[in-house]
Amino acid sequence: MLACTSSLGLAQNITGRPNLDAEQASSMFLVSSSIPYQFPESREASPESLSAVEVARLASDRCGIANAIQSNIKAEATSPKREHQENSCSDVLFRTLQNAIACRQRQTAAASAWKIHYGIAACLLATKILDETEAILREQLQAQLALVDRGVPIPDPLLVDRLKTSVSDKRLENDSKISTLRMQLSALIGPECACNHSPREDDTLVPSDVAVCEHIDQAMRCRCDLVSLRSVRGTIREESLEDWNTIASFLGGTPIFSKRSPFLWKLFRTKQSQNDIQRAIGARRSWLDKITSERTKQVTMEVELAFERKRTAALRWVNAGEQTQNWEERIRQLEKLSEVQGNLAQQFEAKLNRLQSRAQQLERWVDWHQAQADLILATGDNL
Repeated sequence: MLACTSSLGLAQNITGRPNLDAEQASSMFLVSSSIPYQFPESREASPESLSAVEVARLASDRCGIANAIQSNIKAEATSPKREHQENSCSDVLFRTLQNAIACRQRQTAAASAWKIHYGIAACLLATKILDETEAILREQLQAQLALVDRGVPIPDPLLVDRLKTSVSDKRLENDSKISTLRMQLSALIGPECACNHSPREDDTLVPSDVAVCEHIDQAMRCRCDLVSLRSVRGTIREESLEDWNTIASFLGGTPIFSKRSPFLWKLFRTKQSQNDIQRAIGARRSWLDKITSERTKQVTMEVELAFERKRTAALRWVNAGEQTQNWEERIRQLEKLSEVQGNLAQQFEAKLNRLQSRAQQLERWVDWHQAQADLILATGDNL
């Protein structure tokens, strides 16, 4: 077994060091209460914990970059200089792009919070699996001691001790993950909601019968970056060409009047013939169409990749579940056989393998929710 192999390697690494009992060994690494940096204590899930949707919406509402952008838009719109002025093409252009950036930032924050929420839920479910594993190890140790009292030789009397050490190490790693995820969630929704966030989620999946083409169609309609690129095409006019040249330079494109500085462009603007200006407008619109086309291809690829990850995670989750059921059936068979022949060692191994399959199923469950968040983000939907 993998657990036996890893614990055996750990036992070999510590060979030759001073022997310490469990209490002395663990006390060497305890953090003193006088030190301010400590991991938050693990707590049971509470009914007050937010749902995944609530966490995502809260992260979206508290997105600092998006709030700053939209505050700036509001300040510009309500400034005294703008009260009696009509919106120019440049105003519409920059406001549209700013709103698209803010929208995308909110969606990204929501997707990140969604992933962290299910990551914490998975770690809490993993804690229960570790509890079950420790209970099985205690039962095995008691059975092993009973055999020793009866004079029955044990091939590997330290196996259970090594496995207990391995489980203890996994518990430390799992508790550290919970603390780290809560710290990350705190940056998105605030420490008052994140520090004790203990979501209760059922580790089952709901099959999806929606084809990838429908997700792509939704992305074409809902992705704020694509919608904004299509909507600003009409702002490419004579009075906004300078702004478009600035945007093109920022995006990596070549300005239409690349041989002239902005100062010379203003100086000789009146000398430009109407045909030159129309050609410049047409060239800039053609450039924007290419940018939009390339962005559409990239969005399509993002949707397809997220959909494939989600589909694969669901199938692997089903496989892990079937493996768990197989081990449960094996345990029932061994328990029936134990009435006529002793097979405690085989039962012990089967129970550990069943818990290992449950852990793998939990990993697939998390992978599915991670891909689900990526798919929602790729389609431009709101969590």
